[in-house]
Amino acid sequence: MTESSDAVAVATQFGRALRAEGVEAGPGRIAGFCRAAALVEPRDLYWAGRATLVAGPRDLPVYDRVFASFFTGAPTETAQPSVRVHVEGTLETELEVALASSIELLRQKTFADCSPEEIAELARLMEEMPLAVPRRRSRRRTAARSGSPDLRRTLRRSFRTGGEPLERAWSRRRVQQRRVVFLLDVSGSMTEYSRALVMFAHAALRAGRRWEAFCFGTRLTRVTRALATADPDEALRRAAEEVVDWNGGTRIGESLKRFLDEYGHRGMARGAVVVICSDGLEVGDPDLLGQQMARLSRLAHRVVWLNPLKEHAEYEPLVRGMRAALPHVDVFSSGGSLASLDALRRELGAL
Repeated sequence: MTESSDAVAVATQFGRALRAEGVEAGPGRIAGFCRAAALVEPRDLYWAGRATLVAGPRDLPVYDRVFASFFTGAPTETAQPSVRVHVEGTLETELEVALASSIELLRQKTFADCSPEEIAELARLMEEMPLAVPRRRSRRRTAARSGSPDLRRTLRRSFRTGGEPLERAWSRRRVQQRRVVFLLDVSGSMTEYSRALVMFAHAALRAGRRWEAFCFGTRLTRVTRALATADPDEALRRAAEEVVDWNGGTRIGESLKRFLDEYGHRGMARGAVVVICSDGLEVGDPDLLGQQMARLSRLAHRVVWLNPLKEHAEYEPLVRGMRAALPHVDVFSSGGSLASLDALRRELGAL
């Protein structure tokens, strides 16, 4: 049994113990175990786990043995399936903390340390995150009960009263969502993070029509259509097929220049929130990167830069590319875990 200081990891450790014995207890099943166990008494914990963590009859003997060993310290002998295991003592208090923290542990875990199963679970959690989309006032106007006088509609109504403007009309400027553009670095130095960040872009694209996504390494590739499918794994597969320089080199400046030349000045970046996900390890000309970031900052409403290396407390933006870009960045954050992306999600709504 773990000490109270380690109570937050009880549920996760139990799932790992089952996986080590061959039981397919992935993050999804562990999360289900947490939800089920929160609804039952501690003495019924055995049955909550059996209902959520066991995939079939062949796993029952292993589950009984691991449960008895993990929670009661009993010898690892096969337990009888019909025997109800009672959990007493301080486990109830510790388990309440652990059950609530299983998903939180995954939220705080850096993408570089996540297994493929955990990345899949993170994709599901991203789909459930409500994304706050920044808004702006449009130049177009709409009818309203108050606001600015609408002379055209007022004059039209005056025809009914012999030309006297007795019934006045009002209008206001429409409010619409700002466009959000993702520029995702999928070069070799971002291998440990690119999959999760593409998953986040996929969840964002499904949340609204005014989201765009591009991938870049040594060249720029638009992947908005590739990510416009419901299945995250299929979206990732389609994006990987279109991006020919995945896990290659990094030319951020040249990729930004192409984005601005072909898309940005045509309206995609104008008034938009542009989110660049990259570690800033530029192998091209850093002066070119600085020039293109200056162009982007003049067009965009806000420029957000997510650098997963910022997750480490000792990180300093000393590489040439990052130093050239930072003067033109409005928000500099990590984006290396689900928790940091959740913080960005809330911050986007206030931009």
